[in-house]
Amino acid sequence: MATLSDRFWIETGIDKGEDVRLVAVATCAPARIRWRADSRFELSDEGWTASVDLTATGSDMAVSLSVDLWVVGPGRTGSPVAANAVHGSAKLWQLAAPRTLNLERDDADFPTSALSFSQTGRRAVPWSVETVPDAEPHWSISSSVRLFVNTDMGACHPIVEGTAAASTYAAIEADVHMAVLRLLGSWRNALGGGELTALADDDFRCIAALGLGITTSLGLTIDEGCRLAMEDPLALTSRSREALNFLEEQGSR
Repeated sequence: MATLSDRFWIETGIDKGEDVRLVAVATCAPARIRWRADSRFELSDEGWTASVDLTATGSDMAVSLSVDLWVVGPGRTGSPVAANAVHGSAKLWQLAAPRTLNLERDDADFPTSALSFSQTGRRAVPWSVETVPDAEPHWSISSSVRLFVNTDMGACHPIVEGTAAASTYAAIEADVHMAVLRLLGSWRNALGGGELTALADDDFRCIAALGLGITTSLGLTIDEGCRLAMEDPLALTSRSREALNFLEEQGSR
């Protein structure tokens, strides 16, 4: 519930009783879904109040949910032209910052979410390793990279339950190698291998530490691993497959 103070009407120049609404917006960025609900401010014993109920479907959410509140109404623009003097749906107020609700533990083995790829605009593949475009090397692994598993496909359940074939996990890990090193590779002009290593030594949970662990397992320096990811991704993929014994248990064709 929200209540408008008397100062609100004075400062906005809006007459009491005009159509001013409280708007709640919930956004799940990984699932690419937004929910919205609104309610008009009405005069009550407590003053001009509005209460809004917003329901988000639990099965559609993953990772985190951000919630924002706005007050929307006929804002006065100050234009001398009558047709432009009122903005009918102006955002008159909002929270200083959206409230974020974390839906998963940070101590999970690897950040993983299962969701429908068809409903979230992703391609029809069994899984996808995605990084946050503006993630910096010192960011935590859980806030920088995530494995999404497609619930539209039957392969989802064994992957999530840990019962899929070893080759499946090797393929996923190779994708993780590529995603993480490409993310770190985008910082090559700003940070060298020594600086990435220092970040990794300072915090073993940061994305730089994961990248250093990956390149060490591949017999590469962090500089070389980042270079391959950006300049020769096929060579990096081949190196990852070799290190992970890709498809070994199925033999050769």
